[in-house]
Amino acid sequence: MAGLIAILDGTRFYASASGILHPEYREKPVVVTSGNQGIIIAANRLATDKCGLKKFKPVFEYKDKIDTLGVQVLEANFNLFGYHSEQFQSIIKSHFPESSSYSVDEVFCQMPCHINALHYLQKVRRNVYKLTRTPIGAAASHNCTLAKVAAWASKKQPGYKGLCVLESLPEIDRILSTIPVGDLWGVGRRIDARLKHMGINKAIELKHADVKKMKKEFGRPITSLIAELHGQRIFNWRKPDELHIKDMISSTRSIKERLHSVEELRQALAYHVHEVCAKARNQQSKIKTIQFFCRTSPYDNQKYSGGTCVKLDYPSSDTAMFLKLLSEAIPRLIPQKGTWIPLYKIGVTALEVTDSRHDQGDLFAPIEDTRKMSALDSINALFGKNTLFLGAKGTGTTGERMESGQLKNPHSRWSDVPTVFC
Repeated sequence: MAGLIAILDGTRFYASASGILHPEYREKPVVVTSGNQGIIIAANRLATDKCGLKKFKPVFEYKDKIDTLGVQVLEANFNLFGYHSEQFQSIIKSHFPESSSYSVDEVFCQMPCHINALHYLQKVRRNVYKLTRTPIGAAASHNCTLAKVAAWASKKQPGYKGLCVLESLPEIDRILSTIPVGDLWGVGRRIDARLKHMGINKAIELKHADVKKMKKEFGRPITSLIAELHGQRIFNWRKPDELHIKDMISSTRSIKERLHSVEELRQALAYHVHEVCAKARNQQSKIKTIQFFCRTSPYDNQKYSGGTCVKLDYPSSDTAMFLKLLSEAIPRLIPQKGTWIPLYKIGVTALEVTDSRHDQGDLFAPIEDTRKMSALDSINALFGKNTLFLGAKGTGTTGERMESGQLKNPHSRWSDVPTVFC
């Protein structure tokens, strides 16, 4: 009989790594922001519990708290985090016969047979912390989906303290009765909303749902998920990046200084068109329906909200094509009468996404410049994000962001190597 599938992940990884590699930030509230948008992507426990800061919010919204409580705001250095990720993941992988990196802070592993899984995972956690000072959570169960459920329980349910092994059916069902269906691995916001509309709010209700009805409503991915909730092994954990393709892709931004002209709005939305199309190509998808939106802040005196959807006859992932659609959509986004109202939040969302690997040829479909898009992605992957882009995005940065500290990286920058005086 095959052993359990385990998933081990860094606890608040970016914030933890910042304190590990830079002692001056230890025992202080720390938030890590994305490089170009100033969005909080990680926060340590002091920042969330003591200071009340939340992930995925613009950092400038907490400016008063940050100044008053002495929160350290750091800009993400992904080269540094990548180096630390390799360190702690290599130690994890040395304890297991097979393993596969799922993300920068998560690893799927095959548990050895005929061992006490709980004691073994506890041993791995201690060893990783001893060698890298990285706190990690560990969970295991019969397949990938249940391992992710166990990981959720290890963080959200009392008594587990970052370590959970789900083997017995009663314990699995007890956890499934508490986890919201939207927190299941592979259930996106659209599917979550549709399931809740059908009266399915908890994972246990999805497990016992009518499989034929679910297949008709949602297709094979949901039926595979239901099978995994029953303990079957459907997904290949050795290729976790292929397990769940996003059915909706979004890129949004809140802008402290507001947008004050049509051209600023056009260039800002063009940036998000680049982001959404690149994400679609990265997961080998094409976009059938796209939405552009803009709005004021709920705290502004003047209120405005505008949005428009465009449905294509033939799905595409060509950035140039969607930039043309954006230019046509701009007049429908902005106020038709009166003076310009400064805009606070903008975004682009691919509402309907198809798998490009299953495309059927059509004589009347427009020809896409796949070579240009491939060159765009390759250059940006090699030399860094936004090295090459289409002119509609403009060369300036729209909206200022709060000043953040820079994380030093002595592993790749000579100027950051510390000087030691003896």
